[in-house]
Amino acid sequence: MDDLPEKRPPEDQGISFDIFTVLGHDLKSPLNAVESYLEIIRNRVLGDDLDPYGPIMENAVARLHVMRELITDVVDWARIHQTASPRVLTPLNISRTAHAVLDGFAKEAQARNIAVTADIEDGLTMTAAAKEIDLILRHLISNAIKYNKDNGSVSLTIKKEDSHIAVEVTDTGIGLSAEEQERLFGEFVRIKNSNTQDIRGTGLGLAIIKKLVELYRGTVSVKSEPDAGSTFSFVLFPGD
Repeated sequence: MDDLPEKRPPEDQGISFDIFTVLGHDLKSPLNAVESYLEIIRNRVLGDDLDPYGPIMENAVARLHVMRELITDVVDWARIHQTASPRVLTPLNISRTAHAVLDGFAKEAQARNIAVTADIEDGLTMTAAAKEIDLILRHLISNAIKYNKDNGSVSLTIKKEDSHIAVEVTDTGIGLSAEEQERLFGEFVRIKNSNTQDIRGTGLGLAIIKKLVELYRGTVSVKSEPDAGSTFSFVLFPGD
C-alpha cells in the first residue's frame, strides 16, 4: 500500500495524474492475479478434483471485490469534484440513514465478533443530499470495522448541538501515530505499517469524507494512539 506521492499537479488541471497511476497499478495487479488463478483452473494444474481449487476461487473473488471497491471509490471521488453537476438537497432524516448504514455492516462486524453500538438522537433532520451523508457514514463505519481488532467494538454517536449535527465514531482498532494522522485525509494515502499490510483499501475513503463534510461547512478530525483505537469526529451544518 503506497503513500501519496509528494508532487501533485494543481487541482485546476482536472483529474490529477495520481489517479491514473493508482488505477494503473491497483487495477492491473488484481487483474493479473485473477488471470493467473483462471489459468490454473483452466489448465487443471491441480488435477480434475474440484476441491483443491476452492481456495484459488476464493482468492479470485477477493481480488475482484478489491477492484469493485476501487472503481466505486474513484467514481465517488470524481463525482464530488465535478462542480458543474448540481447537488440535489432535500430534507433528510439523518437518524434513519445512520441506522440503515449500521444495519448494512452487521454481518461484517459479527464475522469478527465486533460489537457495534449506537447513540443516535431520534428524528434528526437536515437539508442534505442523501447520497453524500450515506457515503460519509459508510466510509467511517467501514474503516472502524476494517481497521479494528477481532472481538473489538465500534460506537456511533450522532446528536444535535446548537445549529449543527455532531457525529463521532470510536473504535478499538490498531490506532494511528501522530505522523500518520497528519497525512490521513490526503487523496490516495494509505497508511503503511505492520498492522495494515494485509488490509486492502483505495486510500480515497477519508479524502471523500473530508470533501463531503466541507460541503456542509463542517470539519472533520481524528484522535488516535497506536494500538489504542481511534475516534473520528465531524460536524454538519444544514445545506443551503
